[in-house]
Amino acid sequence: MSTGRRAYNILRGYVNREWDRISGRESDSAYAELDAAMTAVPPVPSQSTPSTTADQVALPQIREDRARLILGVAPSANFSQIRKAFEVLNERAAPANFPPGSVEAIKAAEIQKQIHWAYGVLSAKFDSTEKRFGSLEID
Repeated sequence: MSTGRRAYNILRGYVNREWDRISGRESDSAYAELDAAMTAVPPVPSQSTPSTTADQVALPQIREDRARLILGVAPSANFSQIRKAFEVLNERAAPANFPPGSVEAIKAAEIQKQIHWAYGVLSAKFDSTEKRFGSLEID
């Protein structure tokens, strides 16, 4: 077996493993959102405080948890760790690594779409200064 064929098979196996890992997360997060909406108790409206429901608070946390699962980072991860996980996953799941129109290329494109979504969700909470200078090491 040629080296190129071996590399292709390794990438194909990686994309299939990531596809299985990420596709299961969608149904998990859908059930969590449904549970949050079903258990939310509507607040008694008052004129002095704006009304917030439990699902308004829980849904952003569910989105962030799902994004962390997709990228595989801990809740305490800083911006450089999130960026590094994004770069590794994005490079491995590049559809250009597979023949155009193949099943693996389609799965890789879907994985990349979810990786970009997760990175957008997690990087939104960091300010632009931290994004630009967070990875610099100054002695």
